[in-house]
Amino acid sequence: MAAQTDRPPVETGTTGRPAFRLFDMVLFSVAAMLLLSQLTVTAAVGPTAIFWTIAIIAAFFVPYGLVTAELGSAYPDAGGIYAWVVRAFGNRWGSRVSWWYWLNVGLWVPSVYLMFSGAISSMFFDGHLNFWVQIAITVVLIWINYWVNARSLETGTWVSNVGAGITIAVIVAVAVAGGIYATSHGSATEWTASTMLPTDALPAFAAALPIVIYNFLGFELMSSASTQMENPKRDVPRTIAVAGALIGGFYLIATVGMQLILPADEISKTTGLIDALQRGLGESVIAHVIVTALGIGALFCFFACLVPWTIGANLAAAEAAQQGDLPKVFARVHPRRGTPVGAAMLCSIVGTVFTVGYAGLFSLTDGAIDDVFWNLFAFSSVIFLLPYIVMMLAFRKLRRIDPDRARPYRVPGGPVATWLITWVPTVLLIAAVVFFVWNPFSYSWAATGSIVAGLAVTVAFQEYFCFRSPRWTRERALERGDDPDDVRQQFADTPL
Repeated sequence: MAAQTDRPPVETGTTGRPAFRLFDMVLFSVAAMLLLSQLTVTAAVGPTAIFWTIAIIAAFFVPYGLVTAELGSAYPDAGGIYAWVVRAFGNRWGSRVSWWYWLNVGLWVPSVYLMFSGAISSMFFDGHLNFWVQIAITVVLIWINYWVNARSLETGTWVSNVGAGITIAVIVAVAVAGGIYATSHGSATEWTASTMLPTDALPAFAAALPIVIYNFLGFELMSSASTQMENPKRDVPRTIAVAGALIGGFYLIATVGMQLILPADEISKTTGLIDALQRGLGESVIAHVIVTALGIGALFCFFACLVPWTIGANLAAAEAAQQGDLPKVFARVHPRRGTPVGAAMLCSIVGTVFTVGYAGLFSLTDGAIDDVFWNLFAFSSVIFLLPYIVMMLAFRKLRRIDPDRARPYRVPGGPVATWLITWVPTVLLIAAVVFFVWNPFSYSWAATGSIVAGLAVTVAFQEYFCFRSPRWTRERALERGDDPDDVRQQFADTPL
């Protein structure tokens, strides 16, 4: 990620490209953040997911969206979060963020493909596909993803666009299936104030917070385009409001639809989507055809949502390695296609090792495919959340050390508002990290221990990379024929 810290912000209209309309920004945000792989995880929280989704939109998504909009418009660097963190805290923290971002994707890939194999089991094998066959399917898909990454950088565009349309269609189908089932059999979930409101607040908070916050991350993907909006001061808040309402609305529709068909404690995190469609639409031939078609569409979405993210993460890792923030092997690209084959290969190796490792652990303790999924998902989610904690702190520091920077969009309010907008989301992110690792109201030592062990390995590699980063940065600069001292200053306005 080339953090071009000396590059001024791009003024609206200077690039010759048409300005982004409100409609464009809303669609981009919805497509990036609405994932089928999250539907069952959210629905399994129970009826309180409705309350927590609305609450977290107000307490987390709105301030987080405003912060990323300001940072993206003021610092439209290629590196996104990485570049903002380097500006605020220096290269060592840039190394950490680069590592976290890439590793999260490497762990998220197998967790989504475990859902893929679970859906195949539910659709074609009545849920009885052998555990190790599902693991094998996951590993094969990990390496197909590598092949796509190595082939072309253009592959992700049409794949993700088609996937977004299918995602909305599947969500609507779940809602329809829920209505059909509730009309014929009654709701499988009790909908009362006592079940929907978190009367037992702390356990409900611990269960819901990490899942719902995860659903609303990714807004920074569009934030750097704020400079290309017709009127960022007007359109950014509207985009946040509309996109937040749509994303939250779609998640809520799917959550209610699934809980009309299945009680929360019966929703499998890997097969729950297909299970709900099968039970909700019935056992007729037509229903079977519809469920199969929707299931195949869901399988495509599981694959489609990963293609652009893995391409982006591997490109970012390759660029970070070229600057010296990651080992040189990450920087290797295909000689003809220019694809990041080094980072993609390592991503697939990491995904395979953790998938097989966790599968072996849970097979020894009579675990199920859901256990493997949750551990990979929770581990990757912890890594995923860490850069956002640093990003929120970078926002406040950049306000202080760079007050004269032109900001096409600026979060409204004075010092008190800045403090609240920084620390409320930061505290929620920290709490989400803790609850992903250890929920004091519902945990197993095997699951928590495996996540902690993985985090220990992650931190060990991370700090080794930080220790080596100054030397790597100098070596890469010399390879390019640059002055290493000038290059390091370019990437570290504030030394750590």
